[in-house]
Amino acid sequence: MVLGGGELHAVSTGRQGSQELTAIAACIFPYVAAIHLREKRLDATAVRELAERLLVAGVPHDRLYLNGHPQVALALGLGGVQLPGNWPALERWSQTNGLRRGVSVHDVEEALRREREGADYVLYGHIYATGSKPGLLPRGLDGLRELTRRTRLPVVAIGGIVAANVPAVRAAGATGVAVMSGIWEADDPLRAAEEYAAALQGKGQEEEHGQS
Repeated sequence: MVLGGGELHAVSTGRQGSQELTAIAACIFPYVAAIHLREKRLDATAVRELAERLLVAGVPHDRLYLNGHPQVALALGLGGVQLPGNWPALERWSQTNGLRRGVSVHDVEEALRREREGADYVLYGHIYATGSKPGLLPRGLDGLRELTRRTRLPVVAIGGIVAANVPAVRAAGATGVAVMSGIWEADDPLRAAEEYAAALQGKGQEEEHGQS
């Protein structure tokens, strides 16, 4: 079951082979709301094959999201699709089959535009400094707080987020967090997913209060 309290999105890094990626996904899915296949090196056919491999390994359809390739996600009956910020205006699909559509945004105006277009959530970042965005200043908690105040959409925060700062991200209004290397490249990906999920539930704070 997915732990309550907030959404945990595990976004693949594109640096793992299909066998390793599948093995990790099969372990962590009980603790996440979404596993994103963000494999930019793969074409639509290869992405579909990888998605089918994860489904066979036991990852539920509704917890598997594709980065791009909305038609593949629809055809497989997956849970969602994550679209880049430069994606054209969202189509008003008459039949989405429950497909949840998220879009990456970098400021309030982008988020409001995607809200008008019918997005189901936005992915916003980077919140903290991260090696995947060298030389770029993080947008920080103030930027996150302003965005969550202005949009009615759920906001999933990404970028340099470790389990210890999940409470601060949630306090700034984020519905959940998205994690890449912090899960997929951890020494123990399952334990890392458990720690993020527990942080989203506030378990660390509860345990701390219990000890005081």
